[in-house]
Amino acid sequence: MKTVIIGGVAAGMSAASKLKRLLKDHVEIVVYEKGGEVSYGACGIPFYISDHIKQGKDLIARTAEEFAKSGIPVKTFHEVTAVDTDAKEVTVKNLQTGEVFTDTYDKLVIGSGASVRHFPPFDREYSNLFEIRDVADGTRVKKALFDESQKNVVIVGAGFIGLEVSEACKHYGKNVTVIELSDHILPAFDTEISQALEAELAKNGVEVRTGTAVTDLISEDGRITKAVVKWGEETQELPVDILINSAGIAPATAFISSVEKAKNGAICVNERMETSVPDVYAAGDCSIMKSAITGEYTYAPLGTNANKQGRIIGDILGGAEPKPFKLIGSSALRLFGMDAAKVGLSEKEAQARGLDYKAHTITGNSYASYYSSEKLNIKLIYDAKSRKILGAETYGQGIVVPRANYYAIAIYAGLTVDEMGFMDLCYSPPFSGVWDAALIASNTAK
Repeated sequence: MKTVIIGGVAAGMSAASKLKRLLKDHVEIVVYEKGGEVSYGACGIPFYISDHIKQGKDLIARTAEEFAKSGIPVKTFHEVTAVDTDAKEVTVKNLQTGEVFTDTYDKLVIGSGASVRHFPPFDREYSNLFEIRDVADGTRVKKALFDESQKNVVIVGAGFIGLEVSEACKHYGKNVTVIELSDHILPAFDTEISQALEAELAKNGVEVRTGTAVTDLISEDGRITKAVVKWGEETQELPVDILINSAGIAPATAFISSVEKAKNGAICVNERMETSVPDVYAAGDCSIMKSAITGEYTYAPLGTNANKQGRIIGDILGGAEPKPFKLIGSSALRLFGMDAAKVGLSEKEAQARGLDYKAHTITGNSYASYYSSEKLNIKLIYDAKSRKILGAETYGQGIVVPRANYYAIAIYAGLTVDEMGFMDLCYSPPFSGVWDAALIASNTAK
């Protein structure tokens, strides 16, 4: 069996590694990767930029050469430009030589990821316009930040990467402004969580402009000097030394047209990562699958999902029964002195779907009250009739993200707030009060 894999990062290499372990020499695998790096931890790039991680190579799990030694040849700087699913053939361009050739497959795995959206005015190249998709991008940004003459950083987009990079830039003493088109940062979160994070950013010297768009870029000799921003009827020119475009991503799927796609271009897959075309699988940021909570297609471009989805494909192609995977939608971040996490549905997501739900929020102690004074907030979303947990958001100081993880497990298991309220959790003062904050939030849900 010959398996062609498009994309050599989380999903693609997870599938390749699992498949090779299962079938060994009974499978031929070839991986085509458009970039020069494979199997890297993209979520760690902001921490590499901040210099918390000193070297970019520390983000790379295995190199192309290491994969080749294990029987998985990876062809970097090779872009798949077209797929003929009837002929089971891919068209590939060598980006270094310009050579174009075709290759055949028995099974095709698409793990092509997503790319930064290059909408106007970010559809031109400038020497000081950056984006962050791979380690090499992180190195370019880091090098620019080390230049003390570069004072003013403008970041467009207040998602996870944009916000984490804003903190990284402050480590270099820069003047940092974050521009976000939505009315609050992290649009997936409910407003009160976003507002708490905005206050934390402001406290640490990051200026946040929500409800604001970058309408034009003023440049000299190919270098941006000012960004023109607009909110309502007001406009302003912001000084720019470094501009980072982090305003959303688009699934990289233009090379294939025969599979079913969502409106954003992501390839639709089922729980076995199968597309609408036989023998074609997709996983990671280029794909979209149904939520285990709502049953609706939900785009969740995270490395955690990509690795699990890739492994499922490896199991299936290798003849093994894959472990069950339910897409819940779990994410977290740390900004300066505040942590935040979200699992399942937010209140606004439940409301937009017309669900009969209740919302309940508490402020509790991260530890035993006599041990530490750090506080966290827990917001629960649950079904009004069945009382099953639909979502949770946690934010504050101390042990914040693990509390959200409790609720991820509860959602996965279909627990009610009442069942969660008497969960037998570990107790010790350095970790929680005798009644953990998660238990208190569940027990006080009316």
